[in-house]
Amino acid sequence: MVSHPDQDSPPVVTPRLWLLLDDRPGHTTQAVGLAEALGWPYETRELRFTLLNRLSNRLLGASRLSLDAGRSDALTPPWPDLVIAMGRRTAPIARWIKRQSGGHSKLVQLGRKAANVAADFDLSVTCAHFQQPAHPKRVELLLPPTQVTPARLQAAAARWPDLFDGAARPRVALLVGGTTAHHRLTAETAARMAGEVQAFAAALGGSLTCVTSRRSGAAVEQALKEGAPAATMHFWRRDQQENPYLGYLAQADILVVTGESESMLAEAAGAAKPLYIYPIPAKPESLRARLAAGVLRASQDHGPLARLCEGLIQRGLVVPPRDLELMHRGMIAAGIARPFGDGRPPAGGLPPLRQDALTERVRLLLEGR
Repeated sequence: MVSHPDQDSPPVVTPRLWLLLDDRPGHTTQAVGLAEALGWPYETRELRFTLLNRLSNRLLGASRLSLDAGRSDALTPPWPDLVIAMGRRTAPIARWIKRQSGGHSKLVQLGRKAANVAADFDLSVTCAHFQQPAHPKRVELLLPPTQVTPARLQAAAARWPDLFDGAARPRVALLVGGTTAHHRLTAETAARMAGEVQAFAAALGGSLTCVTSRRSGAAVEQALKEGAPAATMHFWRRDQQENPYLGYLAQADILVVTGESESMLAEAAGAAKPLYIYPIPAKPESLRARLAAGVLRASQDHGPLARLCEGLIQRGLVVPPRDLELMHRGMIAAGIARPFGDGRPPAGGLPPLRQDALTERVRLLLEGR
């Protein structure tokens, strides 16, 4: 349990703010990113879960049934004014805190399978590619919040000044994710990608550095080395004392990011550099995903069936499939990124992304509006 004060611009009345964090870095960066955008002090509550977390949140309700209390931070009064939580597993715990506080604690929930039932929270935060229907308690974003800020990038550049160490400019950084529930990064794809990005960097007279993540794995690492033998490699390791990832974001001239990771794409966008999206092949859709897509299509029509299908989605009985192609197209339409292979010269850097609409909604929530 850690308290993180921020003294830059304290509000007149500072709310007591808790962040509910699980063990997934992508979830943490979104919750912390929103808290830091608000500029209020916050306390973290690290949560760990039992196998009961696999039950539907419809069954868990507002409870701690799925919480491993022995491995989690204590949840005791005084209860917070505001709870920010990310991820499906944190949602029942957030709702339990609100109940324990007598309804005082306001809940801001993020995530596709966590914030999909907007009526369960005071504010539901989802992204457009989650394809959720409109709701008075929902804020929809193009990109999720992140911890990437100009100040953090400046500090990272000072902390790791020699990451590129004389490499030719422009310095291209290929940020590599890995296989997910919906996408598969094979060694073959990784080798082809590395070769194409190395050729792209060479055509600009520059250099390439490949930076992997915890999802990449040994086969992808070997394929990157084979596909881009002239590139510098930085491979993620679990036992790293410090991760220079932000240093690469800060000091690269051009970023190329694998398209399966919404967090990495949002973080790269926050660096305000020329950004390219490299697509990763999608896995075949499961029967469940195809059925959910059918319900989503039906909900967008008219008549009784459409209302029935929208009700199934609003109540969380059906979760629409995440469509990262929508995110990619939105980023490209907004001028934030280009598809890899776009023949135009790299776009100039963009100003850092802001979350003003979201932070304003949170402030109004605490004011009772």
